[in-house]
Amino acid sequence: MDNVALAQGGLLRRVQDRYDKLRPSEQIVADYLRNNADKRMSHSITSLAKILGVSEATISRVSRALGYSGFSDLKLSMAEGAVQRSGIVNIPTELDPTDTLISTSAKLAELLSAAILSTQANLDTERLDRCLAMIQSARKIVLVGCGGAAAICDEAAHLFMKAGLDAASYSDGYTQIVVAANMGPDCLMIGISHTGTTQNVANALRLARDNKAMTLAITSEASSEVGQAAETVLVTGQSSTPSVPLFGDFLEGRISQLFLIDVLYLGIVIPEGSESGRHLNTTAEALERYYKRAEQRITRSGLNRETP
Repeated sequence: MDNVALAQGGLLRRVQDRYDKLRPSEQIVADYLRNNADKRMSHSITSLAKILGVSEATISRVSRALGYSGFSDLKLSMAEGAVQRSGIVNIPTELDPTDTLISTSAKLAELLSAAILSTQANLDTERLDRCLAMIQSARKIVLVGCGGAAAICDEAAHLFMKAGLDAASYSDGYTQIVVAANMGPDCLMIGISHTGTTQNVANALRLARDNKAMTLAITSEASSEVGQAAETVLVTGQSSTPSVPLFGDFLEGRISQLFLIDVLYLGIVIPEGSESGRHLNTTAEALERYYKRAEQRITRSGLNRETP
């Protein structure tokens, strides 16, 4: 059966049609896919290879043998199939429409906690130290993201500014390119994309890197276009809900991104004697003085109105 014919069938049909022609190691992958065909794929190719005890190349071969362009295409197909069954896109499959809201909240808390722990498992000291060094040495920090990731970029810029860093967030592709074109070796661009397929973010990172700027990507797929566009990558834990382009958002992905931003933020403000920590205290004192004076003005204004 050729790839065109395979593409017209579901995953189970594809596995059945090709199973006998697969090598023993490839059949291990096929067995896993057959047993989990009704679920969203929650693993990266690296983590799945470790679980099954096969190579990443083996998983790639099986994906192509089943008529997919690659592992990412296979994951997307499984995600779309799960969407058709549930009717709700990008909502964790563990959440059941028949659950009470308190039950849903408990499940969601567990899912988000698992996503953060999975992200933590991807971290290592050397990579974090490299990221902190880039942030601390950057004259200017630019964060780029689209859609839900743009909100994470805004939050990161807000935190970094409070710590005395020159940080800004941009969400439209035009401005991202304009900014990237004017960055230099003393600047840092941080690109955020859950899927790693956001073209605008990848373009901006590549241009900034071409201009010798420091670049960091936060994504769930290190091998994605966004991941490969940056010199350093922080990988978020894989969600139980693989991405379906243009539909909704990714609950676990967003909380994992925010977790990494908070880790970096704490890394620059917590160390004793940190200049960013001093800036944070200065910011807090300034805000306290400003709002205390504002409160006093409002109080005096109210008293004056009440005076006969």
